[in-house]
Amino acid sequence: MEDSKQIQKAGENSQQYQAGTIIINQGVTEERVRAIFSEMIPTALQAYTSDAYVTANQRIERLEDNVWPKLDKVDGLLQAFADPAFQILLRKAQQAAAATEREDDYALLSELLVCHVQKGSDRKNRAGINQAIEIVDQIDNDALCALTVAHAVTNFLPISGDCMEGLQVLDSLFSQLMYQELPVGTAWLDHLDVLGAMRVSMLGSMKSFSEYYAPQLNGYACVGIKMGSDDYTKAVEILGNVQINGNFLVPNECLEGYVRLKIRNEASIDDLAANVGPFRIPLADNQKDAIKQVWKLYSKDSNLQQQSIANFMNLWDGYESLREVRLWWERIPNAFQITRVGQILAHTNAKRCSPNIPDLI
Repeated sequence: MEDSKQIQKAGENSQQYQAGTIIINQGVTEERVRAIFSEMIPTALQAYTSDAYVTANQRIERLEDNVWPKLDKVDGLLQAFADPAFQILLRKAQQAAAATEREDDYALLSELLVCHVQKGSDRKNRAGINQAIEIVDQIDNDALCALTVAHAVTNFLPISGDCMEGLQVLDSLFSQLMYQELPVGTAWLDHLDVLGAMRVSMLGSMKSFSEYYAPQLNGYACVGIKMGSDDYTKAVEILGNVQINGNFLVPNECLEGYVRLKIRNEASIDDLAANVGPFRIPLADNQKDAIKQVWKLYSKDSNLQQQSIANFMNLWDGYESLREVRLWWERIPNAFQITRVGQILAHTNAKRCSPNIPDLI
């Protein structure tokens, strides 16, 4: 049989190249992701003997089961499996999964992998995520629960300007986060300090819960303006001049005979928006300025302020989960600061418990 020949012509001073197999990379597929996950398991388990291999492999499969449902839901997760940095983190997650028998840890590790995809471009976050994965199998469950609740206390506030609605939202949140009894004493604090999730001060003490939380929600726990007073008339006029409905002044749930602006706190004024059909439209600057003017009309009477705070805490204690959080908080013996590692671990755990929690990292 006569050999077939290829004839190629090229211009003067040009070079010719014959292409071999052409590979077109169309991105990482779900099938390839499964292969990558499997290919990395022997590396993750190379330190184990045959006696432990079966158990470790079964635990890694549980991590895998938690990752797969997220592939279609998290942008960039599929492609991340081809990223060397992500593969290093995945191997650490597999090793952590192999070392833990706690079922919730597999879901937590999968959430930390997602956190790397979504927030890992920031190297501070990346370092925190790496360290968080390394301590998942070491952190005691009650300490993790306490860390998560403490993180929520210091970071989560309701959006609603309605006091009762805001407290209901917080009660629902904390009821999900307190998945076991919160620890007391110092052991859990020491444990988190050793793991680098928290820095505990042996000198400082905690503020009372009302001292901490009432200022955070000073739109609820306030005196406001006495109904029928000259300041009340001024407030209605100020709001009316910028086309803000008089219903924006509501009866103060914490002090009878007084009204307040329908906001959660003073700091939220700059973020206020109006609902217009399906849209939320930010308030105009003159409207925000008017609301700030009304805020300045609030009574400064210190006795009334203390009465309002006391009444607010009574409303707070009317919700079982909120009361439990307050009583636990006031028994914490030492002041503390949650580290970046602790923040990432706590927030990721909070999202595991309540997926609708907004991103803060």
